[in-house]
Amino acid sequence: MPRTHLTTRPGASRVGTGRQERRARPGASLAPHPKGITVISKKTLALCATVGIVLSGFAVASPAMADPVSNSYSIAGSDTLEDVVSALANGTNVTGSVVRSTVNSATIGSFDATGSAYITAKPNGPRFGRPNGSGDGVKALSRSIDGAVYTSGAAGSPKDIVITGQVDIARSSSAGTRNDAGDLLYVPFGRDAIAYAYQGAATGIDSLTASQMKSLYECSPGFQIGGVTVTPNIPQAGSGTRKDFLAKIGSTETLMKTVLEGGCVVEGQEHDATTLTAESVMPMAASRWVAMNTGASYDKRGTGTLGSLVAGVAPVTGVGTSMVPNAAYYADTIWGRDTYLVVENAKMDSTNVKYDANLFKLLDPTQGTALTNSQTLVSKAGAVKKKFGFLPPTTGVVSYRVAKTP
Repeated sequence: MPRTHLTTRPGASRVGTGRQERRARPGASLAPHPKGITVISKKTLALCATVGIVLSGFAVASPAMADPVSNSYSIAGSDTLEDVVSALANGTNVTGSVVRSTVNSATIGSFDATGSAYITAKPNGPRFGRPNGSGDGVKALSRSIDGAVYTSGAAGSPKDIVITGQVDIARSSSAGTRNDAGDLLYVPFGRDAIAYAYQGAATGIDSLTASQMKSLYECSPGFQIGGVTVTPNIPQAGSGTRKDFLAKIGSTETLMKTVLEGGCVVEGQEHDATTLTAESVMPMAASRWVAMNTGASYDKRGTGTLGSLVAGVAPVTGVGTSMVPNAAYYADTIWGRDTYLVVENAKMDSTNVKYDANLFKLLDPTQGTALTNSQTLVSKAGAVKKKFGFLPPTTGVVSYRVAKTP
């Protein structure tokens, strides 16, 4: 029977990263080395024999100060998903029980959206431009499938590189356009929501509406919030959060005018609220805000505060390490969103000659530490994802096919 679609069951429910200059993420337990290098013993690696293995009492890390080089599958793309996927790929004890996703004793490599201008994803593979954002990640996966040349949108990255077979999974914080003949398969990862971070004291800046955001991001003449001029910030081109945010406020790339285009919108790296200036706003994934507060991710809040785009409903509840997603906000049909891991459809179809049983298992939500698991026991990947601000995908959401990115 074909297994083209991975379904999300209703109610179903780190300690390295892919950064070029990597530090241990909060919640990690790393054994120090006299020279400052994190060491993994062969015995430790051997314990990670299959997907679904859970390690308790100690943590596993990738070498410090370098991107990973995958021994099996490589993952790239969305900034929104990078920390949680890296946590699962490298191992994390953020729930109190170390959880790690591996494939038959081989590690997987998840590359952050930012870092050096280039990455090397597989042993002896080419150096190619770092995929920064959902769009870039899906494009890199598409070029890995069809063998056409790939150029990253990251500044200073190598141009026109052939990367056949170098990217196996793309992280995407935004959905794709369904195409039942498409070569890609979007597999549900978790439920997120879009809110915004702000800095300032303008009256009403903490609870803006979609129409106010539209006017603000389209630089409407004379538009102010509480009588104060507010600077809008937007993530870099290719960001899934940028794409979703503009669509949800009813604007477009054409209507929005950046500073470089003679407008008012400042472009920058998504989810970095340390770049906010006095009286400014920026789209923010609620999941990233939760992770910054719980200590699961690096803290890039700066002096910013999280604002709500749903009247009377806060995006998160609790404070500090007790912060969790607000299910009511995440369930909102406008501002809530499902996120995805994207793979080649043929590799998920058991009737296809390209079917990859190990890759299927890595994305099978019934497996306890599979990347797509949503169970919330401390030994399951779903519990890790909740610490990083993700809830289970919307009930009934299933995998679907999408055409490759041109």
